[in-house]
Amino acid sequence: MSEEATTAAELTLELSASYAHRVGKDLHVVLRLAEAAGIGLEPIPGQPVELELRAGKVVVRVPVTSVGEVIDARVPADRLRPGLWRLALVAKDGEVRDVQGRLLNGRKQPVALLPGPAPTTQMPPPQPTARSSSPVRDRAYRTAAVVANKGLGLLPEERASRARAALKKVGHRVLG
Repeated sequence: MSEEATTAAELTLELSASYAHRVGKDLHVVLRLAEAAGIGLEPIPGQPVELELRAGKVVVRVPVTSVGEVIDARVPADRLRPGLWRLALVAKDGEVRDVQGRLLNGRKQPVALLPGPAPTTQMPPPQPTARSSSPVRDRAYRTAAVVANKGLGLLPEERASRARAALKKVGHRVLG
């Protein structure tokens, strides 16, 4: 995004009048802004205002059909992968203004507009744990390996080797 987008305050959505839903093969997004004055959203010929949807490095821009307090846009559903999309408005001068809202898109679920600022809290990463050796765990692993080898001895060697590798991965996940 541009430098202006990172320094400018996010645009706030009116909760009761903003929504998104599927219409055929499109997503219909209606955003009612709490403050629309002074953000340069009036369209002029040849320079349409756009709605920008961003998920990671993927950016989709679509023109809006009405401006002012109410932003109305249709996004082809096949351009949006499932996931959470951040919203922004692109003014006629190219300035990108983030919107305090996200669009949650899924293939089998209804689309949802999540108004409000993005949460800033994140869980800390889990602390790494050292694998501790215990006699019970080691004995369980050895017993399972002996039983699996007896059963896999009946298979052709190539197929048995693949099965042993898969069982080894499962054993490490289960037993640590």
